Amino acid sequence: MNTDDLFDLTSTYLSVLRVEHIMLAKLILSTVKGEVNCSRLVKVLGSHIEKEGRVLSKYGIAVNSMQALSKLHEALYGECIEGKVSKQLLAELLRVIKDHDDELALIMSKLINEYFASVVNEVH
Repeated sequence: MNTDDLFDLTSTYLSVLRVEHIMLAKLILSTVKGEVNCSRLVKVLGSHIEKEGRVLSKYGIAVNSMQALSKLHEALYGECIEGKVSKQLLAELLRVIKDHDDELALIMSKLINEYFASVVNEVH
């Protein structure tokens, strides 16, 4: 990956995706408290999964936890339609988002190291 791609990926795309993970955690909490309808969480999570999938596939990055996140999105959608989203499902979703974010953080750290090495090579 060239220096510009590494910069764009780490400073923009992955950083924004990680912020969205924090926002999803807040939305889950708001759903548990009854402040937000589950349909909002389903919509935001679905949009996030689509966006993240596009970014990761564009750069050829595989994140193992994406499949688990997608499965939980489907389960959440089903429970939301039935009008009974369990706290257990929301807790599992929160755990998977945290694990997913940890995985993305490791990838991001590796890419940032590559970026700095690339910049050093260009400076020399």
